[in-house]
Formats: sequence, C-alpha cells, structure tokens
Amino acid sequence: MTTPNAQAATHAALDAWVDAHFDEEVAFLQQLVQVPTDTPPGNNAPHAVRTAELLKAFGYQAEQHAVPASDVQAAGLESITNLVVRRRLGGPPGEGRTIGLNAHGDVVPPGEGWSHDPYGGEVVDGKLYGRASAVSKCDFATFTFATRALEALGAPLKGAVELYFTYDEEFGGELGPGWLLQKGIVKPDLLIA
Repeated sequence: MTTPNAQAATHAALDAWVDAHFDEEVAFLQQLVQVPTDTPPGNNAPHAVRTAELLKAFGYQAEQHAVPASDVQAAGLESITNLVVRRRLGGPPGEGRTIGLNAHGDVVPPGEGWSHDPYGGEVVDGKLYGRASAVSKCDFATFTFATRALEALGAPLKGAVELYFTYDEEFGGELGPGWLLQKGIVKPDLLIA
C-alpha cells in the first residue's frame, strides 16, 4: 500500500517530468501533424512509417502491421499500416495487466477557412495549428509521453502498456483496432480509445 506522501511525491515527479519534456512533446506532435492523413482518400501508411521513425528516437520499437491492400481497397481507402508499441512497466512477463491505449491518425479532409496551413504544425501564441492537433494525433503524443514519463519515474509497477496507433477511425475502426483485435495481434486486458 502506498502512503499519501509517497503518492504525492510520485505525482510531483510525474508532473516535473512532463513539464521538463513539454517542448519535446510539442515538437513530436508538430511532426505528426505535418504528414497528411486525409481520409478519404485514406493513404495513411506514410504517416505510420514517419511515426515509427519518430518513436525509434525514444527507443520505442513500433511493430508495423500493414492491412492487406485488398481489404483496404474494399473499404474505399488506399493504405493502412497500424502500429503497436509494447512496453513492459515492471514485474515478470505475464504478471500484471496489459493496458492498451488506442488513438487514430486518420482525419477528414481539412475543408475551407483555415487561418494557418492545416499541415504546417505552426505554434502561434501558444497554440498549435493543424489537422489532428486536437484529435487524435495529439493522443499519439500524449500516450507516448505519458508512457515515457512512467518509465522515467521507475516506479515499481506491474504489467504493460501497449500503444495502438491506427488509421481507420473515420471509416469505423474495422481495419484499425478491430483488425488488430481480430487478428490476435493485440490482447489487452483494459483499453482506452
């Protein structure tokens, strides 16, 4: 059992880590926004490749799971590669629960009326402008940096966190999280999506 003082210290350490890495998280999100993922047409594999490259800089290996072209085209899309990052937070394998964190990278086309480039990822007056900077590429950044913060803290945790970065929310999720679950690629005990 953790004491209230220990919990407060843990929360303060997490807050301090997040504050110290805020600019790095914003830069990560800017790079995610700069790769278009308009759906339709749904050519989302290039964003998955770029995301995997960015995650590698943090020491994260992103499994790349390409959905068969025939399935993607039957759904009216061009390409989907879903990403899975598996991180053990503590305890021996098989001990503790696996929590899946799912976010989608696909977005509807930007439409008219933008005051800033929808793929620029510009920060102006403390606000980041661009497609999916609020939903849901921001979740890619939030989930990644939350996991990094937990790992940096080194708390005695049990279980694992898995990041699921998928590209089919705008068309129902069947080729994103649904496909990962159906194929048995992921089997979380708990899921936040």
